[in-house]
Amino acid sequence: MLSLEAIEAKFIDTINNGPDVLDPALFAGPLDRVLIGLKTHANTISHARLTALEATFPRLLEHLGQQKFNLLSRSYIETKVTRALDNNAIGQGFADFLDTNGCPTQTSELAQIEWAWLESYHAAEAEPFALDRLAGLSEAEVMEQIVGWHPATRLTPTRAAIAPALRELADYSTAAVLIVRPHAEVRLLPLDEVKSVVAQLAQKTATIGNLLTLVTEQPGEADPIGPVLTLIGAGALIAME
Repeated sequence: MLSLEAIEAKFIDTINNGPDVLDPALFAGPLDRVLIGLKTHANTISHARLTALEATFPRLLEHLGQQKFNLLSRSYIETKVTRALDNNAIGQGFADFLDTNGCPTQTSELAQIEWAWLESYHAAEAEPFALDRLAGLSEAEVMEQIVGWHPATRLTPTRAAIAPALRELADYSTAAVLIVRPHAEVRLLPLDEVKSVVAQLAQKTATIGNLLTLVTEQPGEADPIGPVLTLIGAGALIAME
């Protein structure tokens, strides 16, 4: 007799790969009725996954329109990699799928930003680094303060113009989009090239002195503290002891 785990595995395999892999021993009753039941179940799963994608990428849905979004979504959920994902993680490869299937860079980057937004929303809580933490420290101590990314911080480099569906960023020319959630609200911030480079250095932890040095090394940058203050003010960093 098959174990519960083996039965579940065979059932999932049948749902994913169709009736050709059906093991008749799994079901009682006429085969034609079994196939009707499986088809109904598969359609229910497919609808749930399409609905999950719509909920994950509302701006992308607006950008593409319902018809095109649905066509791309249906192709995406049928890929082998996507079939292995549950509905909570179903969107993690959608941006790459769009990028490799002929969609404009603006479209795939919009999907990437929306997925980063969702990751930020579900990330762990942490106390963001604030300037008052530096009060009373000597200049040397300030330079030696180690900082790193807040668990909810994400950075999405951009090559194309920001999609109009991201209305809060529509008036900006960006090198990257910073996604932050220092408290309850997820926010999107446009970054220029210098701020983007500084944010990337802070991802793996750095001292404030390192960050300031990096800024001064950038051509034409006259405000070394500005990019660092932008990251601190956005709540993108935490103190690393």
